Amino acid sequence: MAQSLARHLNRVLNQTVSDSHLSVSPVTGDGDGDTFKLERLVARENVPLQLRGTTARLSVRQLVVVKDGRCRTKSYVYRLQADESLKSWLMRWEYRRKPRVAGYPYGLAHMHIRATSPDGTPIDGHPVDRHHIPAPQMPLEEIIRYLIADRGVKSKTKDWGAILEESEKTFHD
Repeated sequence: MAQSLARHLNRVLNQTVSDSHLSVSPVTGDGDGDTFKLERLVARENVPLQLRGTTARLSVRQLVVVKDGRCRTKSYVYRLQADESLKSWLMRWEYRRKPRVAGYPYGLAHMHIRATSPDGTPIDGHPVDRHHIPAPQMPLEEIIRYLIADRGVKSKTKDWGAILEESEKTFHD
């Protein structure tokens, strides 16, 4: 089932913004059952996806649990990066089905933005990129939509909107 999800997401990515592929790896000792990691692997290392028409990259890491013939997202991190370097991240979308620890104070779905306040000082004592900005759970299709519509990533087809809509209906209903 996790392999089916990876094939589906690869098809959407490869029809729209990237020729890169996500791989599926089992996660052992997770305690939640059959857990799998979806990410782009090159020489066994997580590497961000190359995006068409830009030097920007998209790092994708999803953990999914397969139960009763369905994949459920356990967590994800989508990271828009200026280039291949992990330190070049611009935006991060994060989600966890369950809190990491008891009393976890942040929204389980949130985002981080690399930015500074107008005068360059921290806000409420924290750098802006350390703020956990509440956000809805975000399917990968919405990230792709954002990349094309707002970030100048070139789609392979003018029908990218229909591809993303169909994907969301197929896999997220």
